[in-house]
Amino acid sequence: MNVQSIVLLLAVLSVGSMGIASQAFADHHGGADHMSAPIMIHTDSDTYDHDSTIEITGHVGSIRAGAAVAIVVSGPMGIVSVDQVNVDDHGDFSTSVGTASNLMKYDGEYKIKATYGDKSINDTVTVTLEGGIAAGSMSGGDDHHEGDHHEAEAYDLTDDVSTSISGGEIASVTAGNNSVVIAIHDAEDGGELTLTVDSDVLTPFDDGTYFVLVDGEESDDASQDGNTVTIPLEFGVESVEVIGTHVVPEFGTIAAVVLAVAIIAIIAVTSKSRLSLMPKL
Repeated sequence: MNVQSIVLLLAVLSVGSMGIASQAFADHHGGADHMSAPIMIHTDSDTYDHDSTIEITGHVGSIRAGAAVAIVVSGPMGIVSVDQVNVDDHGDFSTSVGTASNLMKYDGEYKIKATYGDKSINDTVTVTLEGGIAAGSMSGGDDHHEGDHHEAEAYDLTDDVSTSISGGEIASVTAGNNSVVIAIHDAEDGGELTLTVDSDVLTPFDDGTYFVLVDGEESDDASQDGNTVTIPLEFGVESVEVIGTHVVPEFGTIAAVVLAVAIIAIIAVTSKSRLSLMPKL
């Protein structure tokens, strides 16, 4: 064997050993996809009943200081859960979602979406819930009336949220599930909705941001400056939902009445107690 053949053989062996070492490293750390993907999420199962806990785990490829992972779960009824999860020093995160929630009583597919910092950095997994109410029973019948009852009792936040709109009309501003819901009529292309939400009314996520849905879908065009959120509108848009961690409806007169009744009750009980202790003449 001449010198050229020996050199060629050594080169081939070196390249092969490097490939084996690289594959071994990738296998040990979760594979090439685990290392290269900006974010990945997994669940402990694909199918659940309505009295289970969905365990969610994930990993981010590049840690961003101060950024948290937003976990949004949506199903046949729309958004059912929104949460923020911190990432550890290794880029891993985990959380859980209970399926016993009244918002998850319907059978069907539920999408779990994780977003990290930038909206373009996201991953989605879909699970199926079984053994509950068929999704088709949502429309008509008693469920329709139940929805009407819910709408009738929605807390009005018109006086608590500053709003302005172009290319449309605001029908109502109400408190939703940890959110402010704006119903819109006659939305036009090129319109724009702007609202300013005091943190005492709707608490933002840990990074100071809100999550925005337009007709039940995540908005990629919404922008935020402090507590002011601006959402571009398209023709036919009917609702915008700005989601935070906690919504605090303003009870107004109802709260005052409840407080007054409580004070009167305390005075009455106190007076009765004093009379019972007085000696009879």
